[in-house]
Amino acid sequence: MAKDIFISSHNAISNRFAIFEDNEKIAFMYLTESGSQKPVKDAIAYSRIPPIAKVDWDRIKQYGDAPLLEQSMASSDAVIANPLEKDCSFRWSKDGHAVAILRNGKPIAFTSATERFGFSKAVSKLSHLANVWDQKKYESFFCKN
Repeated sequence: MAKDIFISSHNAISNRFAIFEDNEKIAFMYLTESGSQKPVKDAIAYSRIPPIAKVDWDRIKQYGDAPLLEQSMASSDAVIANPLEKDCSFRWSKDGHAVAILRNGKPIAFTSATERFGFSKAVSKLSHLANVWDQKKYESFFCKN
């Protein structure tokens, strides 16, 4: 049986929180302001449901719903139908100003305080939900010695 997933992590160096939320339709990760739990950056991680034909941005603004993934921007890796909370974890950059969400130890999305949008393997083109995955940028944040 599907259930929502909610995990969080605090980074003592940057005093930021990482939040991962899966509402049984769509999953996002968030990075908060330093010293706050207010999200300032985000990225879609995956969709549990098939991408939809068109996002109704007016409805999202009106009701505050999480946007679903649109077919025109979904990658072939976008749908993860039955994720488990135990398979999800965070990876912080050394300075704590960037965070990635991992599934089974492999990154699927990340965001940084210095980037306008996060990055995700779920999207095939730049959108309001994230940038297309950038492996070199991921390595620059998380694989520094």
